[in-house]
Amino acid sequence: MSDTDSERESALLLTLSLWHPGCWVLNVSERIDVGLLGYGIYPRADGRATTRYTHYGDDRATVEEALTTIRGHPAVEAVMPMVDGYCRTDTARPGNATRELLVEHDATTQISDAFTSRGFTYAAPCDTSGGRERWRLYVTADRDAVRSRLDEIRTAEDAEIVVESISPVSRARRTDPLPIDRLSHRQREVFQLSRRRGYYRHPATATAAELAAELGITTSTFHEHLHKAEEKLLDRSREA
Repeated sequence: MSDTDSERESALLLTLSLWHPGCWVLNVSERIDVGLLGYGIYPRADGRATTRYTHYGDDRATVEEALTTIRGHPAVEAVMPMVDGYCRTDTARPGNATRELLVEHDATTQISDAFTSRGFTYAAPCDTSGGRERWRLYVTADRDAVRSRLDEIRTAEDAEIVVESISPVSRARRTDPLPIDRLSHRQREVFQLSRRRGYYRHPATATAAELAAELGITTSTFHEHLHKAEEKLLDRSREA
């Protein structure tokens, strides 16, 4: 059986990075150094939606600053903070500081319906940070059909969509040896850059000072983010 035949009998798992105009969540993440995990956005007939978000950052002050920004955004009608610990799951906290929110907002600038109406289904919360959305989606279609549907969305929504990975669900790895989704977006950025630039190689091909300069932060801040990332990843490895 060919790979194409196999994929026709199995769902595909896609990982996407995307941007689209007018989205208030993207706008907040561009203005403030925070991330938002969105747990599914389903627009109502009146063009509005109530969505649960985990709003996260490197420290409490930044999270509170972003909360003020969210409340003042013209596309947001109401923000209802939830009691800390209300949503109890085994999922790791994505940042050093988090807030659980229910947000009543304008849904007409969201892109979710463009995907769900074409057969895509959420595989994980949408993670927005640094002006990009990161999606994991299931779809029962072959690769050619997926590419065609994504092209339709790009045109209809004026969206930038980058396919980071695509694979049959039957072949997807059940566990990630480095579950970077438990990191804050700044910790993830520092850790991934360190790996790409050879910081962990022996001998190393990049120094902490060089990487800190590339990110526009001090060397001590670089070490702080990297050490926190390593601690989270090591703790998760011990749990596995």
